[in-house]
Amino acid sequence: MATISKRKGAYQIIVSLGYDEAGKQIRKTTTYRIPEGTTPKKAEKLVKEYAMEFEKKCKGMIDLDENMKYSELSELYFKNYAPNKLKEVTAYNYKKQSELHILPYLGSMKLKVITPTTITNMFAKMEVQPSTCKKIYTILQSVFSYALESRLIKESPCCAGVILPKQKYNAEQRKPFLSDSQAKELLNMLDEAGYSEFAVIIKTLLYTGMRAGECLALQWNDLDFDNGLIHIRHNLADVGGKHWLDTPKTKNSIRTIGMSDTLKAILQNHREEQKEKIKNVGKTYKYPNMVFTSTTGDYKDRSCLLYTSDAADE
Repeated sequence: MATISKRKGAYQIIVSLGYDEAGKQIRKTTTYRIPEGTTPKKAEKLVKEYAMEFEKKCKGMIDLDENMKYSELSELYFKNYAPNKLKEVTAYNYKKQSELHILPYLGSMKLKVITPTTITNMFAKMEVQPSTCKKIYTILQSVFSYALESRLIKESPCCAGVILPKQKYNAEQRKPFLSDSQAKELLNMLDEAGYSEFAVIIKTLLYTGMRAGECLALQWNDLDFDNGLIHIRHNLADVGGKHWLDTPKTKNSIRTIGMSDTLKAILQNHREEQKEKIKNVGKTYKYPNMVFTSTTGDYKDRSCLLYTSDAADE
């Protein structure tokens, strides 16, 4: 039950909510001032009613920590939520973006003072593209949703009141792509240069349209040469130089696509070339089941797509 004590013309109301993990008592305190001209009897009734309402409110807010700083919330998020709810690659990228863009602005602020306006002002001061702001806002929405579900806050500041910078259309900033004639020219250049694993990767990407990570994650059992099919089952994850086969980006990314006769011949020839490489390397060849590998048979880093030689991937 709430404790009521009179202090200098007002009433202090204290509600005890038990003890925290360190054995410290959890208490919520408020002050109630009686309206002027109120009789003592009426005042007693009013303060008791106010104390009861305050106690009810506190009972429903036992886990709230409105004085927690955003940096503390972020730490809890990446410690408790991210490892269990996000893909490792997503968690890694979220943390990098958070440290780079969010913590410098919101880190020292208490959760109770962060409002939609606070977030709007943060984005207004950022010297990044509007598309990057959208990605950062997605992170904030996830962090504050976690805080809401954990009952650390009453409501999330990520709402309709947040104004993100508007993306201005600029034809020069459009992502570049190859026209039909440019794609044919590139294929001719690769053919003239002769066989290389780099050429096979580029041709596979051109003939299928799959993502780079999906291409580098292909295993030989994903290729059905008899029926001319390629099964997309994995994505090659890359976090701080560490590689592993992960699930594709979305559920719809798990799919089967056609393999043209031209690509079939290219990949079958590549397989024979790889068998020779495995013979030369021997038992230390790490992943003979992978379609594309480094010279030692390890996973192939995406940086290989920036060069016309496998030297950077050794």
